[in-house]
Amino acid sequence: MQEALPALPDPRRYAAAPTHPLHALAQTLLGERDLGRMVAAEAALDAELDRLLAGDLDAELAAAQANAPSAAVQALLIERLRIRVARPAAGAARHAVLFALPIVLVAGVRGQHTLPARLPDVGAVKQLLVEHGVFAPGADVHLSAQLIDREQLLAIPASRLARWRDTLQYAGRLPHDFEERPIEVNGDGVFLRYLVGTAMQDGEAQPAVRLNAPPAQWAMALTKLLGEQLKHDALTLFPLPRAPQAWLAALDDGRVAQQEIRFQVFASNTLRQLRERGETPVAVLSSHEGGELRVTLGAERNGEEWAGFIWPLGPLDRVEVLQQMMVGLLRECHHDAFRVLEEVLPAIKDDLPYFPLPSELPARPALH
Repeated sequence: MQEALPALPDPRRYAAAPTHPLHALAQTLLGERDLGRMVAAEAALDAELDRLLAGDLDAELAAAQANAPSAAVQALLIERLRIRVARPAAGAARHAVLFALPIVLVAGVRGQHTLPARLPDVGAVKQLLVEHGVFAPGADVHLSAQLIDREQLLAIPASRLARWRDTLQYAGRLPHDFEERPIEVNGDGVFLRYLVGTAMQDGEAQPAVRLNAPPAQWAMALTKLLGEQLKHDALTLFPLPRAPQAWLAALDDGRVAQQEIRFQVFASNTLRQLRERGETPVAVLSSHEGGELRVTLGAERNGEEWAGFIWPLGPLDRVEVLQQMMVGLLRECHHDAFRVLEEVLPAIKDDLPYFPLPSELPARPALH
């Protein structure tokens, strides 16, 4: 029977007290138990979010989220903002659904190779998604051929997304120029790109695009199609598409998916290398100032043999879920030696990023 591991502490810090009207509105909603008052509190919070969106006060919205007095308040503000950006005004006969489809690209090459910044045949991708019911047949849906990086999508403010939702008259190219940014593959890497699109939704009609469609035949078929479109003799490529999602939700989902796959690659490669060198690997899980979780995979007694992984925590990341995921993936790699450090450690030590090594920790049996 596996012994229970200690829990990693959450290294994130929150404001000591509310500093914005949104904080008080969110705290009121979180504290309500009466259904009627909950509905009223939610409406008040949404009205303030709508006011800020209508006034293009995106910097104020971002500051309110970043300076939230608790994780619960921060998560609620993010959730309600996503809903307000995606939901049209009451009574709107037609609106644009702005969606993004995250694609994690696991690539490897001997030497260097450049992946293009756009798909050669996005029409085939759109047709596949129609055939599998992700896009409704005959719906007014546009899918861009560009493979866009997350930083460019993050730069589009929430107020602009809300304005596009209400003002776009047909599905087509968004009124914004995204840069063409090819992917430079040097050796191997795990990359994140997005296909973005618009779908015109008429009132209560069938959804033009199925957001958050569960993985099914469409995902496997799309993986194959993307692989064919981006293939190159010098390249090993595994495209891993996620479901189309509302724009803001897709940004976070793609980040988590990329990080999780990066961790899988890190864990399998490092464990294999340590074992090939005759070392006994130990995994050290630690929390660090600045809001990071770190995993050090090192030899039990040889301090020269190790590698480290950093997971910068996003606002919606849950430490206990990430710890469970990391431990589970390591155990799938037939690894059972863990050390979990229960205090928040500095990010830098001796002018270098701090990764606590198994060989330097106080001697005690590794937990299994």
